[in-house]
Amino acid sequence: MNLFNLKSNDVAIITNEQTYAFSEIPKIEFRSASKELILILCQNTIDILATYISAMNSEHAVMLIAEGINRELLANIIETYQPKWIIGLESHEGYEKNENQLIRTKEIVTNIHPDLAILLSTSGTTGSQKFVRLSYDNIRVNAESIIDYLQINQNERAIMNLPLSYSYGMSIVNSHLLAGASILLTDESVMEKSFWEFVKNHKATSIAGVPFTYQMLQRIGFTKMELPYLKTMTQAGGRLNEKLVKHFAEYAIEQNIRFYIMYGQTEAAPRISYIPYEKVLEKSSTIGIAIPGGKLSIDAETEELIYKGANVMMGYAENLADLANGYELNGVLYTGDTAIVDEDGYFTITGRIKRFIKLFGLRINLDDVEKKLEEELQISLACTGSDDKLIVAIEQADFVEQVKEALERLYKLHKTAFKVKVIVEIPRFVSGKTDYMKLKESCL
Repeated sequence: MNLFNLKSNDVAIITNEQTYAFSEIPKIEFRSASKELILILCQNTIDILATYISAMNSEHAVMLIAEGINRELLANIIETYQPKWIIGLESHEGYEKNENQLIRTKEIVTNIHPDLAILLSTSGTTGSQKFVRLSYDNIRVNAESIIDYLQINQNERAIMNLPLSYSYGMSIVNSHLLAGASILLTDESVMEKSFWEFVKNHKATSIAGVPFTYQMLQRIGFTKMELPYLKTMTQAGGRLNEKLVKHFAEYAIEQNIRFYIMYGQTEAAPRISYIPYEKVLEKSSTIGIAIPGGKLSIDAETEELIYKGANVMMGYAENLADLANGYELNGVLYTGDTAIVDEDGYFTITGRIKRFIKLFGLRINLDDVEKKLEEELQISLACTGSDDKLIVAIEQADFVEQVKEALERLYKLHKTAFKVKVIVEIPRFVSGKTDYMKLKESCL
């Protein structure tokens, strides 16, 4: 398929140890008479990234999984999908080791759709064997769109500290390599001093983060750092508190940096919309406008946000047989988010269709409660509950009374209708998004 051009002598990947031109990226062979599945346990290392690039340039399908996945779940996924090759695992029954690969010993007949490129776990379902099926066109079209609105060129150097198995991290790799730009590869946290030494030494021009990343950046005094080469900041992976949007947008204006707020879903490979950097302060509560080539609309009856574009997935997979399936959505994605649109064509998410509870007949939008409480109290919190009680989880015990007062005042809820629970840490996925399933289990 040759999604990525590896003939150039321009710099492609920079690690702490070495710099690789596109032509120097290690090439891994995956030889088979038929199209097969390659499972990669992802870490931000040159070996894994080189494997991903080689796999994407092969005729095979690639399943990207976080290296820290529960081993029982991993075993179930391997049993269900029977990958031909596994990268990043030392051993597994039914596989033999060949250098850095495990190769399936049993020959089986696989029927994988010729367009299938990537399988990614659906956002928020890391305990599931359900995967999003993305085609080569899905990946290419979305990467080209991102290159367009972020103005990525060969001079860009993007710091890649998000997981490759997370669609946002994958999109950074795809868009920058497709544009002939460079990636600074690291698995270090923004909290570590060595991370910033790496950023400065190799003149990173862009940094990407989920809401949790930006909370950490504020905590460590990011805006006081000397980063003369930084030109672009991007945020996706969930709603960023409006106070933080304002904080970083004002910093970006002062420093002549482009700050983009973006919205996406794994099912769209993953980018769906963005706020142009010059509109971030004015439209900070929105998810912006559709990416180039895409179109957003709202279902008149349900208020659900609908996206149309060539980057919409082929469909879902729950077993090996599903990998043979073609395009099931016809380029139309019902996002599961409810939304409104303003007179300028900017869309605002109002909640999730499934994130509602009913208290005494009153329909409560849990996302709306979270947003209002965060705006008012400026603390990290998360909402869950059932149809008889709203639960607000917080990490700071001294805010319990303030949360109770706000709930009574904003929603006119009787104190028997809700509970404020103090927990050590709000559970999050590797993407930084709240793990509501785990939260509910720990709170109910």
